[in-house]
Amino acid sequence: MGLTMSSLFSRLFGKKQMRILMEQIPNTMQTDVPLVAEVLRGLIFVVDSNDRERVQESSEELQKMLQEDELRDAVLLVFSNKQDLPNAMAVSELTDKLGLQTLRNRTWYVQATCATQGTGLYEGLDWLSSELSKR
Repeated sequence: MGLTMSSLFSRLFGKKQMRILMEQIPNTMQTDVPLVAEVLRGLIFVVDSNDRERVQESSEELQKMLQEDELRDAVLLVFSNKQDLPNAMAVSELTDKLGLQTLRNRTWYVQATCATQGTGLYEGLDWLSSELSKR
């Protein structure tokens, strides 16, 4: 998935340099992005929309991350992944469970995705690119 995301980023963002953090609950995806004391412009948070037992943990982790000084002005893109599975939460349900409506002073968006099929990835990154270009 790393090469796919790298390819998507280069197509959407071109050569413009910016820092974006992509995060998911541990043991669900292999990604280590070192946080250097820089302000990040975007946060991509990936949630397994089929894992109802861990959605509260995801919500708590997201809220902790959003408290970080480096992320105070970051645009938030949530990938609601595994939408191809029959018990996946709808975007509206996941939005409620993550408490995103309480984020009054932050630009955010939830995109339904299926990483194995590539569904929704371009749309989400296109939204992120558009939001970051406004800043």
